[in-house]
Amino acid sequence: MEPSSTVGVAVARSIGKIGSAALSRYKPVGVARVGSPEDRAQAYKRLLDALVHHQMAGQYANITAPRGVTDPLFVDAVNHLMTAGSELLAALAGVQLCAPGYVINTAQKAVDAAQSKEGDEGIKRYRMAQVAFLEAARYDLEYNAKRWQLWKKRKARKFAETTSSRP
Repeated sequence: MEPSSTVGVAVARSIGKIGSAALSRYKPVGVARVGSPEDRAQAYKRLLDALVHHQMAGQYANITAPRGVTDPLFVDAVNHLMTAGSELLAALAGVQLCAPGYVINTAQKAVDAAQSKEGDEGIKRYRMAQVAFLEAARYDLEYNAKRWQLWKKRKARKFAETTSSRP
């Protein structure tokens, strides 16, 4: 056997191993992994959308309730409320799948507040829980400025000052 052919076979095998290793680490673009920041952001957005949808459907059902349970508008409102409730619970399950514990706790509190029927006090509690969830999600996704990001903090402070000074 010639030494050059043995070296050629060894080179071909090593290139094949390198190529297969590179292909085995292939991750398609645009596919979110469970627990990745993109996946968590999608789950948080879905929960926020579901919270708003559920709240609006509940208000619509309350508005149409005096018409009677046989009224088609009330039946439609209850149907929307049931759909929004199932969408809300599915979105909560999505957050529970990929979020850390502190975000799951605030999400659960927001869902509990959205499903409570306490009038004006319940709406205030819902809004506070929704803001708490949004802050926890922003903290988890690291949207807030870090200590060393002085320029980003300055920009945020200037923006807050200009928007608060508007009439």
